[in-house]
Amino acid sequence: MLTLDFINVGYGDAILIRDTGAAFSMLVDCGDITVGDGGPESKRISAAEFLRREGIHTLDLLVLTHLHRDHSGGLTELLRTVNVREFWCSYLPPHEHWGGRVRVEKGFSAGSRCLLESLNIYLLALKTLEAQNTAIRLIEQSLPSAGLTASLGTEVYLEDRELFRRQSEIWQSVLEGNPSDKELDELDHFINNTSIRMRLNCGDTSVELPGDVYAACWEKHDLSPCTIMKLPHHGHKDSITPKLLDMLAPQHAVISVSNTRTDDCPSSIAIEAIRARKCALYMTDAVKKDSVCVPNHPSVHFVLKE
Repeated sequence: MLTLDFINVGYGDAILIRDTGAAFSMLVDCGDITVGDGGPESKRISAAEFLRREGIHTLDLLVLTHLHRDHSGGLTELLRTVNVREFWCSYLPPHEHWGGRVRVEKGFSAGSRCLLESLNIYLLALKTLEAQNTAIRLIEQSLPSAGLTASLGTEVYLEDRELFRRQSEIWQSVLEGNPSDKELDELDHFINNTSIRMRLNCGDTSVELPGDVYAACWEKHDLSPCTIMKLPHHGHKDSITPKLLDMLAPQHAVISVSNTRTDDCPSSIAIEAIRARKCALYMTDAVKKDSVCVPNHPSVHFVLKE
C-alpha cells in the first residue's frame, strides 16, 4: 500500500511518500525555512515536525527538486533529526565548498538574496548528509523507469540541458566570490525549469510530481494520463494549460499553496481549468477563493492500494 502526504508547509512543497509494505519512506522537497503565519486556526507544519509526529527518523530517499528556498529551506531543521540514506539533486557544487558559506549581498534584489540564502542552507546540508554517509546522487539526465521498492517505481525527467549548464555557471561565480545580481535574477527566472520531475507508479496508480516546471516547458511532450497530479509552481497561472490537463487527465489535482498569498495564487484560471474537467481539487492550506473553501489540515492525505 502506498500513502502520500502533501504537507501543509504554507507556500512551499514537501511531499511524503510511503510504501508501508516495504517500510520505505521518501520525501520530495522540504518547504521553506519557516512555515509562516497562517492565522489563528492554521494547521501549517514543517516537514521536520510532520515526520517527527509520524515517527519517521530515517528517509530512504530525499529528493530536492530545485534550489528555490520554498523547496530547500527546510533542510536545516529536517537534518537535525532525520537520517537520509539517499539524496537526489539537480545541482551539486564542487565538494570543496560543502559546509561553506557565501555572502548574502544586502544591495541585491529580493530574488537574488533568497537564492543566496538557499545556497547557504544547501552547502551546510551537503556537509551534514556527507557526515551521515548519505549516498548523494546528481541527476544529470532523464532516467527510465526504475524500482524504488517491489511495488513502487519512478520515472525521472529533466528539461532543457542548457539551463542546467547556465545554472552551474552562475552558482560557480557565486562560489568563487564574484556574485552578480543580474545573473542571479536571471537564474531566479529560470530555476523552476531545472526541477526534477518525477512520476511515481504503484500498480495502476500514477502520481505526477513536477516540482515547479512551468507548463509550457513540459506540455511539448507526449504525456500519458495520471491518477494524481501536483500542480507545479503552486498553482500560479504558468503552472497549467488546457493542453497539459487534457493529456494528463488527472483524477485528483493538488496545489501546494499558502492561504495568505495576496497575488493570484492559486490562479483563478488554473482552478477553473481543473473544475471544467471534473477533477477533484485539493489545496494544502486553508485557502478561501473562487467559492473554494479548504479546511485546515496538516496535509492532503491519500491512501493508494496496489
